[in-house]
Amino acid sequence: MEHGNATLLLLLVLGVSTWQAGGATVNGTVAGGRGRPLVPAVLVFGDSIVDTGNNNAVLTLTKSDFSPYGKDLNGGVPTGRFSNGRIPPDFLVCFWQFYYLTARLALAASRLGLKDLVPAYLGTDLTDDDLLTGVSFASGGTGYDPLTSTLLAVLPMQEELNMFTEYKDKLAGIAGDQAAARIIAESLFLVCAGTDDIANNYYLAPLRPLQYDISAYVDFLVQQASDFLKQLYQHGARKIAILGLPPVGCVPSQRTLARNCDPARNRAAQLFNSKLKEEIRRLQEELLCQRIGYVDIYDVLQDLIANPCNYGFDVSTRGCCGTGNFEVSILCNPLTATTCPDDRKYVFWDSFHPTERAYEIIVDYLYPRYVEKLL
Repeated sequence: MEHGNATLLLLLVLGVSTWQAGGATVNGTVAGGRGRPLVPAVLVFGDSIVDTGNNNAVLTLTKSDFSPYGKDLNGGVPTGRFSNGRIPPDFLVCFWQFYYLTARLALAASRLGLKDLVPAYLGTDLTDDDLLTGVSFASGGTGYDPLTSTLLAVLPMQEELNMFTEYKDKLAGIAGDQAAARIIAESLFLVCAGTDDIANNYYLAPLRPLQYDISAYVDFLVQQASDFLKQLYQHGARKIAILGLPPVGCVPSQRTLARNCDPARNRAAQLFNSKLKEEIRRLQEELLCQRIGYVDIYDVLQDLIANPCNYGFDVSTRGCCGTGNFEVSILCNPLTATTCPDDRKYVFWDSFHPTERAYEIIVDYLYPRYVEKLL
């Protein structure tokens, strides 16, 4: 029996070697290696869920360029990502999924297959290759509402667009005008914002509730999001994935404020998501562009929170950093906050942001259901 297993394993190895040498592909990329990517670049806009380090260059307290942030990435050197390791854009551009044939043999199939990490546009060590294959313009703490970025002293979404305009000029300088236009048209644009508008503006600051009830405020946010998408389209974007809101009321910081999941914040998120989906359908018709797509992050994160054991987690109601109830950004630091023994058992890294492992599960779920259909 042992001899039979060894023979089978040898045949599998030989078969895989021949398959890889022949350039077999899965979803357009060479399995087990780097083939032709599905898109030339990924360009990212939004908040801390997708900020890979831009806030390092911003005069704000909304930062994460210090320990223990980034402890499981880059040799433990903080990069400005609001997690212990990689965040969604990073998983999206490399995204290796392993198919196990035996306990000792695995095949890897790349999805986008662009690079290992998405650099921040304001990073100090950007290369031409970084610009050619995509960057993040996101700023942690921003939102569709311009007031949100003002309250948190971060970059507004309009400034992210301004940086993108500058980026296009740099891209043309590297690749030429025609090639740059083609790269923009064929790239995947990822937009993720709105959570801070609900959590850190409407339900925390006094001004917007005086001006709007929650339904009217959501209408305002959706219109702002729609205007942002139109501007991306006018800049040449043709493949745009826009994330809805998560269950805002169930992230640890909001749970701390409400002493449990806050139904009001969750209803606000669900209302935003339903109206955003309607607006995206309208934009598809107006712009004659079917590759502007809604990405539903609400359900998968809600299931991670409600059923953590199904995914190998032990804790979903608090973060790994400090008490896990309120520590985020500068409050999650090596002087005042220790971290949990095993962050892989936690859905949340701090009181607002998921762990690297949770993000990987989320992207694994979202990619084939939403993102891949836009490519």
